[in-house]
Amino acid sequence: MRLTPRSLTHRAPLLGLVVAWAGGATAVHLGLLAWPSAAWAGLALGGLALAAFAVIRPRRFATVLFALGLFLALAAAGALRTADERARLHDWDALELPPREARLGLRVERVFASRDPGRASGLARVVDTDPHLRDLVGQRIQFFVTWPADGEALLRGAGFRARGLLAPLPFAPPPGGFDRYLADEGANFTFTRARLEEPPRAAGPWARFRGAAAGRFESILRRGLDAQPHLADLHVAMLLGRKDALAREQRDWFIRSGTMHLFAISGLHVAAIAVAFHTLLLLARVPSRPRFFAATALLWLYVEITGGQPSAVRAFWMITCLLGARQLRAPTNSLSALAISALGVLVVSPHQLFGAGFQMSYGIVAALLLYGVPLQEKWQAAWQPWGNLPPASRDWRHHAWEDGVRFGLAALALGLAATLVSTPATVGFFGVFTPGGFFVNLLLVPAASLVIFSGVASLLAGLLGLGAASVLFNHSAALVLSLMESAVVAALRVPGASWTAQFAPPWLAAAAGAALLALLALGYIRRWPLRPAGVVAPYLALAALVALGVTFAP
Repeated sequence: MRLTPRSLTHRAPLLGLVVAWAGGATAVHLGLLAWPSAAWAGLALGGLALAAFAVIRPRRFATVLFALGLFLALAAAGALRTADERARLHDWDALELPPREARLGLRVERVFASRDPGRASGLARVVDTDPHLRDLVGQRIQFFVTWPADGEALLRGAGFRARGLLAPLPFAPPPGGFDRYLADEGANFTFTRARLEEPPRAAGPWARFRGAAAGRFESILRRGLDAQPHLADLHVAMLLGRKDALAREQRDWFIRSGTMHLFAISGLHVAAIAVAFHTLLLLARVPSRPRFFAATALLWLYVEITGGQPSAVRAFWMITCLLGARQLRAPTNSLSALAISALGVLVVSPHQLFGAGFQMSYGIVAALLLYGVPLQEKWQAAWQPWGNLPPASRDWRHHAWEDGVRFGLAALALGLAATLVSTPATVGFFGVFTPGGFFVNLLLVPAASLVIFSGVASLLAGLLGLGAASVLFNHSAALVLSLMESAVVAALRVPGASWTAQFAPPWLAAAAGAALLALLALGYIRRWPLRPAGVVAPYLALAALVALGVTFAP
């Protein structure tokens, strides 16, 4: 006997291609297979040739040969793309060159938040150097530069020339440190103690528009909250992804409660905003296809204005792939949409694979689709409280009780699925084990959705000149945020709600996440048997991994 088949009939062969690409990229990134580019290119061509041979001259094992050839081709392509993107300078590694003073011209790709107006930091590409450092052109580096406090804020796309201290990063730094984060972002050097040598080159018109729009959005979201600045900071942080707006104490609360993800522009935000845009365009009686394109354009504009964070871009592509399939009248398949968006993101930016955002966002969504939704359907199908009472005899109390329990079962199932993948990632990336985070998230995720809807309504009202309505929506959001903050503080007072923790060895965190996803995929393929052991198996595996591989401190 098996679960309700509706959520178990999706097939996503592209997931195999994502796994192949990720395997090749990981092998190169960790230095497990230090092959030259020509070898990876040859393997990719060989895999394609094998797949083509299986199609042109089918044999008994044609399907197996085709799958194997395609897998090898994608794995080699992932390895080649990752090596090319990072462009490690082997001469610097072989000679073990020490830090040195350098003069570099940089184009900014990402700006890190800073409370000090006299400093700026982020990630950039080298576009110009002195002749003896020409091999650095095109390298991605992390910079830390003195910035004029009275000058224009540093924006993506801006350029500057500075003199500072250039130091190479290790190829594979130990997990847990900032150097490892930079290496996972594809950076090979740090450029610190830098000072501008000439006035910076301003960003282009589009970048300046994004910066001005972000400032306008922030001013709208703060309207009417002057007497409650800490709630205004929470509002801005949640709607615009501005975690730097949070006080240190607030950041600590949400990190230790396992709810800091609410302040990253991710799937929750983008999905809620997409629903808001589609609803407004539907009320305006815009036809289906123009509504899709208009809502997609507005959603992309929001992602760009909020900084084009990788998590927001990933969520945008996931939602666009899903809604785009509906527009093409293709069967709605969330797993295929997830696979297409993941593969597209990795082709464009392969190093996102190694970041916390990619692993948690795609891992959690995969867990929801592979485990959470089937579990939800199983529990809801089993919940038949008025089976012997005809529908016509049921009043509003019956319907309210039944719908309320169904909603609670859905939230519980999805929360359990998300916790499976987020637990090893949270321990591995943030050094925190939050057993109380599951219960806190059950309350805070729906509440955060209310805040996001209120924030979007405030932004729309403010842009339309309806200041009073904007203030009303801001106060509504502030009330919910106040309750959320109180819930987090109360949860952290519960003994054992949050622990300092780490995997030993550190690489076990990524291995645990991959193993749990593989187990969920296997359960999905087997259609999750109704026997309790089949449903509980992923949590038994998680408990074993935590008990054997994690060390704790209060």
